[in-house]
Amino acid sequence: MNTKLWLQKGLDKGLTDVEIYASVNDSVKVVVYDGKVEENTVSNVSSVSIRGIYNGKIGKVKFEHVSDEQVDKMLDQLIDNAKAITVDEPAIIYEGSETYPEVKPNDFDFSSVPMKRKVDDLKLLEKTIKDNEQVSAVQSTVYQENNAEAILTNTKGLHLERKNRFAYAYSIGVFGDEEDKATAMEFDVFKTYDTFDPQAFGEKIIDKGLKKLGGRSIETKAYPVVFSNETFSSLLGVFSSLFSQESALRNLTPFKDKIGTSIFQKDINIIDHPLHESAYFQYPFDDEGVACEKKHIVENGVFKGFVNDLKTATMFNQKPTGNSFNGGISMTNIYLEPTDVSFDDMIASIDDGVYITSLVGLHAGVKQVSGEFSLQASGFKIKDGQLDHAVKMIVVSGNFFEALNQVKGIANDLKFSISGTGSPSVYIESLSISGESK
Repeated sequence: MNTKLWLQKGLDKGLTDVEIYASVNDSVKVVVYDGKVEENTVSNVSSVSIRGIYNGKIGKVKFEHVSDEQVDKMLDQLIDNAKAITVDEPAIIYEGSETYPEVKPNDFDFSSVPMKRKVDDLKLLEKTIKDNEQVSAVQSTVYQENNAEAILTNTKGLHLERKNRFAYAYSIGVFGDEEDKATAMEFDVFKTYDTFDPQAFGEKIIDKGLKKLGGRSIETKAYPVVFSNETFSSLLGVFSSLFSQESALRNLTPFKDKIGTSIFQKDINIIDHPLHESAYFQYPFDDEGVACEKKHIVENGVFKGFVNDLKTATMFNQKPTGNSFNGGISMTNIYLEPTDVSFDDMIASIDDGVYITSLVGLHAGVKQVSGEFSLQASGFKIKDGQLDHAVKMIVVSGNFFEALNQVKGIANDLKFSISGTGSPSVYIESLSISGESK
């Protein structure tokens, strides 16, 4: 693609500044079911987004199937889009940050691994799970690899590139029988193929599934509740948009006038860290070319400020935070800071509590602005400081903001999801659990 030609075409058409964001994503997906390859798909998706300023308004277009002829048409469409804008808001093409963090790209070539090995490993993963006598079925066994590249260039002289290669695998096992059935799923992301151990991965799924058998409901009442790192990460992800300047602009966050004030208890630290080494992906710059950096959203319980893009940063006279991704403002590797306390030590003082390992209905059962949530859940009973029997058919209810003011413990088991949200396990003093009636 001749981006220099495209930029010049935009200027020739009367645009004062032009920016091109081009991305290419190559992927391979293999699905094994019942010992046979059910799917083997190779895909190549390329797209181009162009932003340009015309008469002080910024127009945008996005398209696939890149060609010089198509770019010419899309620039005309961009100008028409800019002419149609009537709202008075900043129109900015960024000249670049002073410096950019150095991120070492993962250069492992997954295509160098023979397809036969990938298929054999998937079959071994499925077989490992199916061979357990408590397993009634394996629903899906999937492997996918991705090679993503992006280029950002504009007429102000900015030119940036980033690359990311990774693969992942997952499988879902069904355990038990009709009277006592449980499903277990694990998701494994890896940046070099040799770190993928299908047999060990399968055994992890088996262990997770067997522990769920024998699950039963519990008495309805308020309990001390411990969320696993995965479930609390999911909750944090649902509420993360409340820390966006766009939410403040639209009055969709309770934190609009809370900058510099305490919103949670003092040991709560929520951080957005696009470069965190434990996260699956690291980002040196956002989609507008702003350098990414570590920043506290909440520090010692105090709200430090919203994340933004160039438009909202200008509107509120703030420094851009480098959080413009996928056409909006979003976090990259937001997490609750862990402590040095082990999980076992954290729950040792709980005589009668609940450890939640699964949540269902995270969007339908959550009211973002108010913080209220009511979610189907499952996990384990905590008895005398230890995990006891499996628990299912319960609903956990409460208020997320109030919960962050009732934190009794934060563990050291920080874990990131592939979506870029992370958390350790978190002990909440009391939440309502609906289960069996007395």
